[in-house]
Amino acid sequence: MRHLIEWFRSASLAAAGGHCLPWRSPPPKDFPESGTGSGGVEASVECHRKNGSEFAVPTSSYPPSRVYRSPLLDSTRWNSFEPRHGDIVISTATKAGTTWAQRIVASLVFQSVRLPRPLMELSPWLDMAMVPLADVLATLSEQRHRRFVKTHLPLDALPFHPHVRYVVVGRDLRDLALSTHHHARSMSSAGPRAALAAAAQAHGGENLSSFRPPEVPEDVHAFWREFFTRSAYPWESDGWPYNSPTRHLSSWWEHRSEPNIRLLHYQDMLDDLDGEMRRLAEFLGITVDERVWPDLVHACTFAEMKVNEDEIWDSGLSGSALGSWNFFHKGTSGQWRTLCSEDELALHDRAVRRLPEELRTWLVRDPSLRT
Repeated sequence: MRHLIEWFRSASLAAAGGHCLPWRSPPPKDFPESGTGSGGVEASVECHRKNGSEFAVPTSSYPPSRVYRSPLLDSTRWNSFEPRHGDIVISTATKAGTTWAQRIVASLVFQSVRLPRPLMELSPWLDMAMVPLADVLATLSEQRHRRFVKTHLPLDALPFHPHVRYVVVGRDLRDLALSTHHHARSMSSAGPRAALAAAAQAHGGENLSSFRPPEVPEDVHAFWREFFTRSAYPWESDGWPYNSPTRHLSSWWEHRSEPNIRLLHYQDMLDDLDGEMRRLAEFLGITVDERVWPDLVHACTFAEMKVNEDEIWDSGLSGSALGSWNFFHKGTSGQWRTLCSEDELALHDRAVRRLPEELRTWLVRDPSLRT
């Protein structure tokens, strides 16, 4: 319990915001075990039991302790989000299975193979800086179904709400790196660039007209070196041209025992989609009619999502840009085995060795990884 109380203390100390605040900043000696902390944030916790052991659950919300802001991403937009009891936040690193997780959650929420609206409209990306925040908030406010929102932020960059469910997906970084290369290269190609220009005229987001997708090397080997040695943010060490997948996952892993946080692994979803969807439904408190269950699982396979891409993209920025190329690339694992040299794999090994041992074992799933 102690580590969670320290976490809540740290979050409350950062209520005023600011860049690069530490995730576990030292609390002042006179900070109370319960009551009101800095910034008026209630710091009380209550004990529950899970698997026979006690753990602390916050009785109120806690603010983020770090700010991510770039032409693409703005974590402060979450400050305007008004959560509802039962909301679902889907948090992944870029290309770790975001759209897949959104499609799965949509199937569970609506219990239908057909969605009432495009997925990107049903599940907006709140921290995407280019789309006017007022438009995203209006969409969420008008929704009467159980809401599920997308983010690429780590836990310490988000407000934490005890009545919100957080679904986090991790993916082997070697597969993620190759998928990110395809994604970043495609986003900088002619089709998406034209779509972004058209969206700038139609939507007029504050940062949209000046946004340009990052230029990345065509050569995958050159990109691999960049991906594993730098980030878009100075306090991170990998994930370029986006934020770090190792730091993203570490932030959630540390608090994985929380009853409203659930981690999924991309490979588990590939190996046993039915089982992972059942476990996720249980976590979300959703009971699905067994008569429709096989159809829901089938609708969430990569093959079906590729066939029914019209259900994914809306008519806004995401639909215009992401829907203008082959977004669902391969969705497979292990391509790096025949592509990468020993020196390149060593860069990956160095990045994952910074992770806690349990997290590294959970994430990599590869006994060949050198220790």
